[in-house]
Amino acid sequence: MSLLEDALPVGAPFAIGAVLYAALQAALEPQGVKTLNNPVRASSLKDGARIVFYEDVSDRPDRSGDQPGGQPKRTFSFNLCAINRAEGAEAARRGSHEDYRAAKRVVRDALKGLRQAVMVTSVLREGDVTYRIENIDVGGGLILGTFSVDYRDPS
Repeated sequence: MSLLEDALPVGAPFAIGAVLYAALQAALEPQGVKTLNNPVRASSLKDGARIVFYEDVSDRPDRSGDQPGGQPKRTFSFNLCAINRAEGAEAARRGSHEDYRAAKRVVRDALKGLRQAVMVTSVLREGDVTYRIENIDVGGGLILGTFSVDYRDPS
């Protein structure tokens, strides 16, 4: 490989996100769930009885000094959100929990295939989970979780 070639020209975070979003689409859309990839407008969240969206959050280097072989260890974080507008507050809340758990399973399974491709070096870690997005009324149940994985940058 020459100095100008890059094993992942779009970068690992983009590549990870593309695989995760494709897996969410393939698994959830046939079940009537609208899937969104990094929505940029709140208006994108207004249409649909059931929505799951994926969103990039951050990418940071590991500062522990563990950088063998010129492939720095990094941590990529992303959000996964489920919105459900079933009739009635309890049904919407229950539906958002079910859709969130289903989306989590899809993402966990998709990450298994990424271990070699982008050098993912950790299992999926779930961070904070929230139940509302500030200043946005989704008209139903909402769950937003932040996840992270470690990887080695092949560039």
